[in-house]
Amino acid sequence: MTVSPLAAQAQTLPAGVSSYAPATEPSSALSWEARIGAAVANPGGRESGLLNFSGEIATPRPFTLNDRFANAFVPRFHLGSSANFNGTRYAYAGATWTVDLTKTVFVEASLGAALNDGKTGAIIPQDRLNVGCNSGTREAAALGVRLNDRWSLVATLEHFSTAGCADRGNPRGPANVGAKLGYSF
Repeated sequence: MTVSPLAAQAQTLPAGVSSYAPATEPSSALSWEARIGAAVANPGGRESGLLNFSGEIATPRPFTLNDRFANAFVPRFHLGSSANFNGTRYAYAGATWTVDLTKTVFVEASLGAALNDGKTGAIIPQDRLNVGCNSGTREAAALGVRLNDRWSLVATLEHFSTAGCADRGNPRGPANVGAKLGYSF
């Protein structure tokens, strides 16, 4: 017996069955992702305007939840680096939380540990940052757009924080503003 779609919608559900169907995660949330990009370093500060190149790989979520809100608290883990030829370079690892605003638009927040090769000590060249020490944290925020089921474009703001590691000369870690192209596999 065939039932028309209109007749199927009019049928009552059995007791204990809800018509609510939770939103499903996009397929890219269950896969690895590689991102490459470029950024401008420290707008308005030392090392300002230097071009940074970055690369990052992110794992799938270790598990997913049916509730979209709760699932936003399940992180993906990442490993990456930010490099330029005349300024501070760093490598980082940590966790990224992704929240889907629509099927194609998402926001991210990242937090993790980082190491840099920046200048420390009593004498710092005028065109370089005084990072105070070579370890710290990396914080990032991003706004992304899924171009299709494999590709995404992500605008990023990231900061390497060395707060509290040295009092001498107001240490400041690098901050970068840029974009990354992501590929899920």
